[in-house]
Amino acid sequence: MEYIIGIDGGGTKTQVVMVDMRGNTVINFTVGPSNANVISNQELHEIFKAIFQRIKDRAPVEFERVICVYAGIAGAGSAEIKQQITGILSSLVPKNSKVYLEIDALNALYSGTLGDPGIVHISGTGSVAYGINKKQNKDRVGGWGHLLGDEGSGYSIGRQGVSAALKFQDGRGDQTILLDMLYEHFRVDNARSLIDHIYFAQDMKRTIASLSEIVFCAYKRNDRVASRIVENAAIEIVHHIVTLYRKLFTDREEVKVVLCGGIFNDVDGVLPIVHRNLEKDDYFRVLTPSLLPVYGSIVGGFTQLDVKVTSDMIKRMQEASTN
Repeated sequence: MEYIIGIDGGGTKTQVVMVDMRGNTVINFTVGPSNANVISNQELHEIFKAIFQRIKDRAPVEFERVICVYAGIAGAGSAEIKQQITGILSSLVPKNSKVYLEIDALNALYSGTLGDPGIVHISGTGSVAYGINKKQNKDRVGGWGHLLGDEGSGYSIGRQGVSAALKFQDGRGDQTILLDMLYEHFRVDNARSLIDHIYFAQDMKRTIASLSEIVFCAYKRNDRVASRIVENAAIEIVHHIVTLYRKLFTDREEVKVVLCGGIFNDVDGVLPIVHRNLEKDDYFRVLTPSLLPVYGSIVGGFTQLDVKVTSDMIKRMQEASTN
């Protein structure tokens, strides 16, 4: 039996799985971050060295039969970084293994399209749209970071919510329940204390992103200010997707669109608005992921090897995801 190793590497964690050619999971574990924009080349080498050593220790015979390593790593978009990480991976895997390196967004895409071309919009703390067409041409829209972009992200929604609340406090913005909700959340009773909790947070970016949940709560209570924020976020997400569609696909070509990330977990928030806007055009087929992103890397590996991913293989990977 031969095996594939899939890696999904991000800024907070890296998930690793090894499966056989029938989709049975042999190894599944999680380690620390592997975002190439966050950690050094030496740290990346140490992380991947530890990953493969762990696999060898747990399944030495199976490791030597690995024929493909498919890694989707955050920050691996530039040619220079891609070359560096590919070199690291190639030095650590069995001699005859093929190594494929992509950005982590492709894992997310394949977790929904199961290897088919399409577009994925990832909206969590940050936001990016990424796609691949039938000719294997790839492109992206957005994902420029919280300072310069990330429209439709948790950070953007949370920041706008705090900003609107403070404008109301100043008397220069519309009335909103967001101010009282933020006071209650941080257990404060004035704006100065509120912003102290945000500016002095250990991880300010994630703290602000988490406040998107408060905006969604206010939205469900029919707060007009929160409604504008949520609706504008959905419009930005749709704009990302439509713009990328025009770059990669022919007019009215049917395409699968995968919506992935924490912002889409709330079924009464951004998700239905995005659905409604995309479904105005009958060539968008909107999906949510049927696999974890790390199994999207396994699908990517099977695709590179020209191995058909069957429904039984998908079922086995889904079952492993819930165990």
